[in-house]
Amino acid sequence: MNLRAGSQLPIYVFASLVAVICNAFLGEFVYGQGELDVVLTDIDRRSSAGLEATETEFLDRSHWQLDVNDWKRVEALTSGFRKYISDQRISPLEVLGIHARSDEERSRYARRWARLMIEDAERVLAFQRAYDAAVRDLLKDKPLIDLTQLPVRSPNTPRLIPSDRLAVFVSTDCALCDEVLAHAFRVGRELAGVDIYVMELAEEHEVMLHAWARQHGIPPIAVNSKRITINIDDGLLKRVHPRAGEVPVVMRRRGDRLDPLDLWSLP
Repeated sequence: MNLRAGSQLPIYVFASLVAVICNAFLGEFVYGQGELDVVLTDIDRRSSAGLEATETEFLDRSHWQLDVNDWKRVEALTSGFRKYISDQRISPLEVLGIHARSDEERSRYARRWARLMIEDAERVLAFQRAYDAAVRDLLKDKPLIDLTQLPVRSPNTPRLIPSDRLAVFVSTDCALCDEVLAHAFRVGRELAGVDIYVMELAEEHEVMLHAWARQHGIPPIAVNSKRITINIDDGLLKRVHPRAGEVPVVMRRRGDRLDPLDLWSLP
C-alpha cells in the first residue's frame, strides 16, 4: 500500500501498528524487569549474608577486644601450624599470645586473657555459692551424707606416713565424690600431696577438666607446686584396682605402689 505525505492510515492498520509497538515495548520491559528482579534478589541475598557474617565477626572481635587486623591474624594462624597442635576451641587471645611478635604484645594479650579468666572464675564461684545455699535450704538441718550408715573402717587399712600421697578417683557428677575429695584435701595437708584422677574424660576434654578444677576451688598455686595434681583417669583405676566398684575410690601412693584405702579410714 502506497501512502502519500499527509494521507491517513486506515483505522484498523493504525490500531495494528500500535498493538505491535506496545507488545514489543512491554515485552522488553517485562523481560528487563525480570532480569532486574533476579539481580536485585541476588544482591540482596549476598548483602544479607555479608551483613550477617560481618555482625558475627564483629561480635566475636568485640568479645575478645580485637580489631580487624588481629582477627585476620588469628584466622591465618589457626588455619596453619596451630590448627594441628591445639584444641580447636583455643581462644583467639591465646593464639595471638603464643605467636606474639614482641614482649609488649605478649603481655597485652596475657593480661586481657587473665582478666577474662578472673571474670569467669567469679561467675563460677558465684554460682557455686548459690548452689551451696540451695542445698542448705533444701536439706535444712539434715546432713547430705549420713556418716553413721557408712561401713565401719577396716582394721587392716594401710597406715599413712608423711611421704605418702593420696590417689583419689572421682567423677564429674558425684556428690559423694565431692565430700570424699574435701576430706582427702584435709588429710593431704599432712602428706606429700593429693593426686586426683577424673573418670569419664578423654585427652580432648582438657578444657572441661580445667573448668571442673575451677568449680571445685582447687588453687592453681597448689597445682603448680604439685601438692595437688589433676589427671584424666585413662583406665588407671582398672589397672591398679580391678575389683574397685563405683567411684569415689581412694588409694595410698607410696613410691610406685598404689594400695586401696578405705574411704572413711582417713583420720
